[in-house]
Amino acid sequence: MTELPRRRLLAATGTALTGAVAGCMGSDDGNGDGGNGDENESASADPETGSETTEATSGTLLGEISLENIDDEAHTIDVIVEFGDGPEHWSTNELAEDEGAELERNWPTESGSFSVMFRLDGGEPMQVTPARWNDPDCVNVFAMVGRDGQLKILSDTEGGPCGDGDVDLDDAEE
Repeated sequence: MTELPRRRLLAATGTALTGAVAGCMGSDDGNGDGGNGDENESASADPETGSETTEATSGTLLGEISLENIDDEAHTIDVIVEFGDGPEHWSTNELAEDEGAELERNWPTESGSFSVMFRLDGGEPMQVTPARWNDPDCVNVFAMVGRDGQLKILSDTEGGPCGDGDVDLDDAEE
């Protein structure tokens, strides 16, 4: 068995700790409006009148999708990206042990409503939407097969199309 690199161990540990406390920070009302009753709207003041106006948000930009296998066995990950009424991307990715891949970004480059489905080794699919991460303006998605052979879905809102610089697994959050 190969030794787990220090950087990956730190990333996995940080991710696990983030996931452990992530539920403590959000609202439990389940409607995604942050508790103010204005789902998909953001408030701003009109510069001329000073009164508050609302603008509908246009959704989330899907940045990069990266796959990582840190298990000591090979795995296959199926990925389907859906925007609106149909799939925009559908691929099957075979990853050897300790191998990663970045998917070719052939889905819309505008913000919108989307879902990403992952399936590990032909098992049960896992579907994620931007709501999982509180509907950010932009999100990069990571699918990681851990040393236990289980699939974890993580996100990052800073790198690649979502910010300046490269997307890095070390910056991802569950």
